Amino acid sequence: MKIGLSSYFEKRVKRLSAEEKTALDEKTEWFVVNASDPRLKVHALGGKLKGYFSFSITYKKRVKFRFTGKDEVIFVDVGPHEEVYR
Repeated sequence: MKIGLSSYFEKRVKRLSAEEKTALDEKTEWFVVNASDPRLKVHALGGKLKGYFSFSITYKKRVKFRFTGKDEVIFVDVGPHEEVYR
């Protein structure tokens, strides 16, 4: 899986704690190996976010992404549930 990062995503990563950044790195490694890994809790978003997906990095933090090709995604946002899903 090839992962691109939006500039907004990169900016938002800077707000994460060291522990959250470590969790993001770990979950990203899992995602590269198997984007359907049940530990990630990947799910499609609906409504105005249709076409986007999300996975959990901690209980409260999520990564929002979208597919740009068969084996390519772009990470769009990272943060608390209420911010990522707006």
